[in-house]
Amino acid sequence: MSIITPFPNSVHMGKFQNNQRALVLQGGGSLGAYEAGAYQALYEKLTKADREKGEKDKPFLNIVAGTSIGAINAAIIVSYVTENNTWGGSSERLNEFWEYLSKESPIDKIPGFVDWWDYLHNNVHPGFASGEAARRYFTAKQFAITGVPTVFSPLVPLVDTRYFDPLNIWYRFDSEPLKKSLERFAKFPIATSFDEKSSLPQPRLLLVGVDVAAGAAVTFDSYETEDGSRKSEYGKYITQNGKEIGNEHIMRYNDGITSDHVIASASVPINYSYTPLEVESYNSNSANYEKNMRHFWDGGIMSNTPLTQLVRLHRLYWLKVKGLRDTVPKLGIGIINVHPVKQDTIPLDHDGVINRSNDITYSDRTGREQQALLLVSDYVDLAGELIKIAKDAGAKDDVINSLLNRNTMNHGTASKLRKYSDILVGQFEIEKVIRINRKNDENTISNKIFDFSSKTIKLLRESGYSNTMDLSDVEFN
Repeated sequence: MSIITPFPNSVHMGKFQNNQRALVLQGGGSLGAYEAGAYQALYEKLTKADREKGEKDKPFLNIVAGTSIGAINAAIIVSYVTENNTWGGSSERLNEFWEYLSKESPIDKIPGFVDWWDYLHNNVHPGFASGEAARRYFTAKQFAITGVPTVFSPLVPLVDTRYFDPLNIWYRFDSEPLKKSLERFAKFPIATSFDEKSSLPQPRLLLVGVDVAAGAAVTFDSYETEDGSRKSEYGKYITQNGKEIGNEHIMRYNDGITSDHVIASASVPINYSYTPLEVESYNSNSANYEKNMRHFWDGGIMSNTPLTQLVRLHRLYWLKVKGLRDTVPKLGIGIINVHPVKQDTIPLDHDGVINRSNDITYSDRTGREQQALLLVSDYVDLAGELIKIAKDAGAKDDVINSLLNRNTMNHGTASKLRKYSDILVGQFEIEKVIRINRKNDENTISNKIFDFSSKTIKLLRESGYSNTMDLSDVEFN
């Protein structure tokens, strides 16, 4: 194999395929309502810009990736587009979902509750909570005990049967209400594919969960893999006696992503139980893959902003499935961050400190990932230029190809065996990344992800919409 001349592409890169858009949705419980508002504004602004550029038939998005509540939002969006063969109406469907999830708070029914707290805050001591902060705080505590009928069940206390410690009670929710709500607004399974002949290619759905025992992030993908099946392969790459076996674990879902996969991505540790899914795991003793049930948690604990997974699988699909060996479609990426990276004031109260800690833990950390991904792309470009220089200087093809066909220095340590030529094909390019960042207001609380009150959900949707509309540039492809 040689990369002295451009590789032939097996797929014609049409007007809409050279540049693709991807949207990344974070996890954050009720903060997903902010994503719904931001999504609506993005749809309005980008489709308007497309029409003004004479590209009214351009797909709004090509990939929607999400974790936890972002996975739920992503599934609803992709399901709607696949069912209706249009992006029009997808934001309305997502907003309907959030209206369905929300519930009137018992706190909102207490006469004068907000006014009383505002009086204390404004006239007694500014350190007292404002009326709105108190409303959110006690609403979240109320829902955390009684549950939300469309989201999670009331807490079930599990006594400590290991240490018999009466203080070590485990309170856990049931995610079945959320699963039923999801299935009310999305049709499963979700299996999509890119058809270059279609006027509206089906969007790709990518969701991230975590295999609890393996401690490994797993990405569920609605697109087919190289062999035509839909599956997720993860864990150590196994070779025996010089023979490539494959990844340690394989999860198959050829009919498409199910609601169980989505709930697995949203199974918040401690608050929810594990989500069991069937997986084939390699048994070195029998030298076979054997089916077993493995348990999964919320993808947010390892990748709450799945940028790297998105770019890696985007490259593999176009390289391995579609055969684009030179370059794959450029990606423009939008990221909606619901956990603020920065905060102007340092909290001094207990709840504020917990809130800040949570935001930092689940905030967008993809700045370094983006730099690393672009660095890899630049190195590939540099290698190609050096090969051209060597060719022009008289280096023979067989000398260059001999180098390219050698195994890489770190082959097989974390992935399948590869040659130097393997890392120089399917070059990707991230054309632009835009980030829509939710900001905490002065009324923020630590348990904000549990506040599904109608008033808070409405405020979140409105702020997501207005913040996105106020951005001067949200075009990411």
